Amino acid sequence: MIGWILILAVLAILSYLTDLGVITFMEAQRVPFLNASPFSILTLLCCAGLLIKMLWMRRKAEKEHLRERIQDLEKEIRSIRK
Repeated sequence: MIGWILILAVLAILSYLTDLGVITFMEAQRVPFLNASPFSILTLLCCAGLLIKMLWMRRKAEKEHLRERIQDLEKEIRSIRK
């Protein structure tokens, strides 16, 4: 996840420098049908990737919590049966 954040930071800096006119090699290029610069599209894709990764990790953590709870309940059932 740190890699995604570093890539996003680099893209944000490059996009900002392009908007200022410091970097001119990507200024004239536009993505068809979106009228956006390639840096903007890459930034958007990195944000979407980061969001998906965060949601997947949250879901995984919830599953781990539920597994632990199930194990605890199974132990309680075993202790009650004895």
